[in-house]
Amino acid sequence: MKRKYQELLAVLIIFFIYLGIFINPSLIIESGITSINIFKEKLFPSIFPFFVLASLLLYLGIAEKLSNKLNFLIKKVFHLEGISSFIILISIISGFPSGSKYIADTYKRGLITKNSANYLLTFTHFANPLFVLGTCGIVLNNLGLAYKILIIQILANIILGIILRPKEITSSKKIILNKKQDFFSSLPLAINDALKVVIFMLGSITFFMFLSKLITSFFHVNIFFETIITGLLDLTSGVSKVASTSLVLNEELKGLIILSFITFGSFSVHLQVINNLKDQDLSYKYFFLGRIIETALALSLYLIF
Repeated sequence: MKRKYQELLAVLIIFFIYLGIFINPSLIIESGITSINIFKEKLFPSIFPFFVLASLLLYLGIAEKLSNKLNFLIKKVFHLEGISSFIILISIISGFPSGSKYIADTYKRGLITKNSANYLLTFTHFANPLFVLGTCGIVLNNLGLAYKILIIQILANIILGIILRPKEITSSKKIILNKKQDFFSSLPLAINDALKVVIFMLGSITFFMFLSKLITSFFHVNIFFETIITGLLDLTSGVSKVASTSLVLNEELKGLIILSFITFGSFSVHLQVINNLKDQDLSYKYFFLGRIIETALALSLYLIF
């Protein structure tokens, strides 16, 4: 019965999109151009280098050495050991959806257990620092507020990780990679890995931007709800919308809206996470529930401070 309803919903969405294309074909062209501009100007420069570097650390075996250095702290705070330390660190530095990507990669290589992987999915949803301080800082015209959003988002994830942590310390599987690559063999692999992620990211952004424009134009919603719908469907477009629209809100309220977009992640980011997990027997529900709780924690911290 559940599958039947899912199929019905899929048919309705596809029919709605086709209807929108025939009624307003210029909308899909406009959406594509806008999404490509957002991707090349804001996302690709801030995310692609981090993905390449993170993959290099894994292929060269340096990630395991870094994990050993951080183990004492991660073991104490999150009750995890081994490569989990690297996953948490690289998630903070790179930003989403890198957490799900490296959780899936390390699980596939047998370096973490299934329970550890699902647990990590709940709290490794960190925003890219360059995106928050650069894009969000420009949108808000307030670098201090951008720092506030970045710190609160990190704190919310850490608190979430502590709340949900296992009672006993979970050790990673003691499986070593068969062969560590040298730098010049690893670099092409790392670039290819990163490109697969960012190309899918571009596709998901384009799709959800078109869907958001179709919904907001079809139902003629006001500027506030247009911004919220856009941000729920695609994070980057929603953040840009906060700046480009005539929302009569002060900076703190705009910051609150942007923080909610970041912590929930938008359906575009959720689709990217599902894509990263698709070949592994890991559960997306842990990621989804984590975003709901993280959003509640982050918004509470924002209002308190």
